[in-house]
Amino acid sequence: MEKSIKLIITGLLCSSIAAAQVADSIQHYGRGISFSKKEATTAGGMATADELGHRTSTVASNALFGLIPGLQVLQNGGNEWENGATLYVRGVGTTSSKSPLILIDGYERSIDNLAVQDIESVSVLKDAASLALYGMRGANGVILITTKRGHVGKPVITFDYEFKMGTPHRLPEFVDGYTYAQAMNEGLKNDGTTTPRYSQRELDAFRDQTYPEFYPNVDWMDEALRDHSFGNNVNFSLRGGGDVVQYFTQLNYLNDKGILQPTEENEGYSTQFKYSKLNFMTNLDIKLGNTTKLQLNMRGNFAEDNRPYTTTADIFDMLYKVPSGAMPVKTSSGRWGATSIYGSNPIAMISDTGYERGQTRNLYADINFAQDLSFITKGLSATARLGFDNEARYWERNQHKYATEQATMGWDGEENSYKKLTEETALDFSSSIKDVVRRLTINAQVNYDRIWKADHKLNATVFYSMDKLMKRGQNAGRAFMDIAGQIHYTYKNRYLLDFSLAGSASSILEPDDRWGIFPSVGAGWILSEENAFKADWLNMLKLRASYGIAGRADYGVQLFRGSYSGGGSYYFGETPASISGMKEARLAVDGLTYEKSHKLNAGIDFMAWNRLSLSIDGYYDHRTDILVDGDGALSSVLGIAAPDINSGIVNSYGVEVAANWNDKIGNVTYRLGGQFSFNRNKIKEMNEVYRPYDYLKRTGHSVSQYFGYEVEGIYQSWDDIENREVKQILDEVRPGDLKFKDQNGDKVIDEYDQVALGYNKVCPEIYYGFSLGAEYKGLGFTALFQGVANYSQMLDTRSIYRPLVNNNTVSQYYYDNRWTESNLDGKYPRLTYNGSKNNYNTNSLWVTDASYLKLRTLEVYYDLPQKWVNKLPGVNHMRLFARGHDLFSIDKMDGVIDPEMTGTGHPLMTQYTFGVNLRF
Repeated sequence: MEKSIKLIITGLLCSSIAAAQVADSIQHYGRGISFSKKEATTAGGMATADELGHRTSTVASNALFGLIPGLQVLQNGGNEWENGATLYVRGVGTTSSKSPLILIDGYERSIDNLAVQDIESVSVLKDAASLALYGMRGANGVILITTKRGHVGKPVITFDYEFKMGTPHRLPEFVDGYTYAQAMNEGLKNDGTTTPRYSQRELDAFRDQTYPEFYPNVDWMDEALRDHSFGNNVNFSLRGGGDVVQYFTQLNYLNDKGILQPTEENEGYSTQFKYSKLNFMTNLDIKLGNTTKLQLNMRGNFAEDNRPYTTTADIFDMLYKVPSGAMPVKTSSGRWGATSIYGSNPIAMISDTGYERGQTRNLYADINFAQDLSFITKGLSATARLGFDNEARYWERNQHKYATEQATMGWDGEENSYKKLTEETALDFSSSIKDVVRRLTINAQVNYDRIWKADHKLNATVFYSMDKLMKRGQNAGRAFMDIAGQIHYTYKNRYLLDFSLAGSASSILEPDDRWGIFPSVGAGWILSEENAFKADWLNMLKLRASYGIAGRADYGVQLFRGSYSGGGSYYFGETPASISGMKEARLAVDGLTYEKSHKLNAGIDFMAWNRLSLSIDGYYDHRTDILVDGDGALSSVLGIAAPDINSGIVNSYGVEVAANWNDKIGNVTYRLGGQFSFNRNKIKEMNEVYRPYDYLKRTGHSVSQYFGYEVEGIYQSWDDIENREVKQILDEVRPGDLKFKDQNGDKVIDEYDQVALGYNKVCPEIYYGFSLGAEYKGLGFTALFQGVANYSQMLDTRSIYRPLVNNNTVSQYYYDNRWTESNLDGKYPRLTYNGSKNNYNTNSLWVTDASYLKLRTLEVYYDLPQKWVNKLPGVNHMRLFARGHDLFSIDKMDGVIDPEMTGTGHPLMTQYTFGVNLRF
């Protein structure tokens, strides 16, 4: 921990996120409300298009790592089109849904349906001064995304091209067939089985590869995966306009071909992981008169993804499971190899199950009408907005089964046998509509903005919003309605006051009790405007604070109603006949209400020398009325699952620091700075079931805290087991098993000896990022580092940390570090085929420190000299660049797995990009 803190502080002092902010930059409050950074009382953070442009990911959320204080961005594995990052604002403050509200140009839409090149800025709203305006959807924070628009000036045409290549990061290494056979015999011996699975001549056959069809040595990962993926990203935009019309239009096309290897063996189709997407966007600003403006915005995308008919998860699950010596890829007869235990062949799953192809078609349209009403009174204006979205997902499948065969060696003169397990079937085509989502949004707003005698500034806004979601399926739709007012007052350019009051309703709640009230107040003092603080070097010094309430109510629908389902039957009538009945399936939540988030924030903003900016925020969040499990409130003799209850309480607190420095020395410009966030939460009430010891209670710990056994060592011998006064009754104890600590002193290890382990598994308490960049005569570089600390993950990955059990193979790492009678200092417990509850449970050996520091982006670029560019017809600017993403990770995983990808899915990828930017 101490080393992590030192590393973070070092990064903050000698690195940067972006150019230093200036005092007159814009701070968004949301709901169409924004003020200058200098006059804002809210805590916010922002990333610009320039910062995002260093990582033009297929999925836009992956461009946000380490850029904005208070925004935790966690990487996910998966195919290129489905590996969007998990986003949290100020960590985790509830045991329920933790996702923030994401708005694109004021409308709730997914960030991952954007192209990175569409985005002008990303702002994060974090405190009550802004979040109260969002009522029942503001408690988990709000992410505001603004897309690019036109401007007055000559048309500017841009053309960008990128070629990208990805390589799998930290693929597992499994033992060969001979070593697996030895490990199996060892595991059975450790379990007390006296007869080995493989005889010596069979071991020799594995080792010498004399009969590879019957005793193979298949590297399944190598057979299934190539060492790279590749794709293209092409972007074209046109931007400009005159006094009447300003326009921005953009086309973006990208594709990606994945890492599967045997994918082109079928006539007429491929089974490769493939993805292609066309994004288009047009934003128009039209001046209808001196007092009337109209915005017409349309955006959409068409995407297609392709994969084998078998799911990605199933393919990698088998690649992690099947031993090298289980079966050949194919037998001598040309059938796919399989056994009665391993019925699925990983290569056949990729190459010979058919294909599944998905199509996504999304269209987003909105119109904004703004009217200046100064003819009524000076400073009065009104805005009306209407948005309609349509998202649809279609599936096309062509499935068939492949033929498999088990090959068995005939020893001692017996014939070799080939047992057919499955037969091939013809392709079976089907198609379906997977999902259709429609959303209607209506906003209306009146704004009053006046200045009196230069000392008094007043901005007042009244806002109405209705957001209705309609989704394919029963009880899938929902609606929210908000009525909000906000007042922003500035006195003598130094004293600031914000007040807001919102009424918010949700269709998810009971009809008679759907509304909630959400007030907030914010205050600020610009000390740099006081005579005592005025200095040429000081650009801004401001103190600010806010307090208020935001809510959350994104539960499942109809929870306030009980439900019935089919029950048993009974015989009725003179001629008895069985008649089915109904039973109560779910009890209604009594008094269902929304979560209340009571938010307090205090901060300081400092800017100096036109180079340095520093922001520090401290905050506290008291979350009440969280919907939690009701089992702790009712006896189990009830006979039905207890309904949830709004009794949960979680407190969270933290601090955020952002520092940036921009400067120029001679012909060299450079950027330094960083951001650091710390968030800690504690469950105060969760309606917890009875636990006999305080250390067993989840209340008082963080959300998603690990609980398990504390490992004291490994039993080295039978004498060690017999002589220990404490008895471990979880399972039969054998030499090589883990030894757990007796927490309650009863001399027995059972379920009452579990304690809190590590940190939570959902979101790290510490999240930081820093970058640095420099440029000399057009040649420059940018580097972005991002890391986390106070974060835990469970090492239970199939075969890597769970060898042999459930017919898994064995990782080379586990095999080299296992306990044996000749390796008593082994890190991991004995091999076992039958498994053991003494070893493979949640305990301190497997709950590991998941902190890391990653180089997220390294870019080297060159802006060609203007005299060279002038020789190219029509070209005004040209940049060549090379980028690398996720180039390395400093962590405590011994290079075996990635701390952000501890499962058996598609690996994380290191990306390399080469491209050109042209401006005409």
